[in-house]
Amino acid sequence: MRGGEVEAVCPTCGARFTVPETVATTECPYCGTVFHVARGERVGVEHFYFPPSDRDPFDMTLRFVERQYGVPLDVRRASTLLRGTLHVVPVYFYHLHGRAKALLKSKKLGAFEAVAEEVDDVGVVAVRGPLRELLKGYPFPIRGKRFFDERVRHMGVYYEPEISQDEAKREAEATLRERLREEAEEMADSVEGLREELLRVEFKGLVHYPVWEIEYEYRGEAYRAFVDGVTGAVIRAEHPLSVKGRAMVALMGLTLLAVGVMGALVILAVGFKEVAKLAGAFASLAAGAVSSAPLFRRGVIHKVVSSEISVIMEK
Repeated sequence: MRGGEVEAVCPTCGARFTVPETVATTECPYCGTVFHVARGERVGVEHFYFPPSDRDPFDMTLRFVERQYGVPLDVRRASTLLRGTLHVVPVYFYHLHGRAKALLKSKKLGAFEAVAEEVDDVGVVAVRGPLRELLKGYPFPIRGKRFFDERVRHMGVYYEPEISQDEAKREAEATLRERLREEAEEMADSVEGLREELLRVEFKGLVHYPVWEIEYEYRGEAYRAFVDGVTGAVIRAEHPLSVKGRAMVALMGLTLLAVGVMGALVILAVGFKEVAKLAGAFASLAAGAVSSAPLFRRGVIHKVVSSEISVIMEK
């Protein structure tokens, strides 16, 4: 302990760190729990919010769009902001800690046991509809939240929770179980059994989170994007694709398809059994078709969707 500082111990994750001795409450830098330093207890208030960043969400959108392959060179110069809407979305935050003993089987090791363990913080969006689908599985930050202020209700389009805390907890438990199974599946060829030894889902508070919805126009066509109001990350963005870009994407798709066809012809030409020939040729053609289909689809449309967040599933 240094002069003017005291040691704080997080009641949730057990992390130890120093804070100024004048601080009564603090936020854990590791799991985001807000607690009383002296008593080592979580604060009674369980409603927080993240203040929006002062960065321009339209500028963040265009910065991201400009980096995408095949975008028109004049996309920034020829784009006009139509409207920007700040959604203040309720999210239940949970700290997850799970451990399970897995009975596994692999070709090299045979049957064996291993332990799968998962520790993480997740947010369960507490509204239904498009925003819930957009933010499902989103990696919300855990640090930087503040105690809820009534002025937050007037920051933008404010949403009250439409999902109960019990329902959100069940969803968080399901997420933890799924992650434990996924971790076990990565250890071997198959999972023969999974016995849960620890399944802790701890509520950390209701947090209202800012998300920008941006609508802009490029050469008479309207596009929409969603931007994280805290980090500035582009969650999902529609953007134009130039004629040259569409042609290049289609050419790449045609190349992949041609590789699949050539592979099928080579397989048919070699001296395998007839059944093996047909199976191999079909597999090669299928691989070429599957890999080229997204590129062909992208090449024939002029509006595409991209995301800066890899865990977001594009619809």
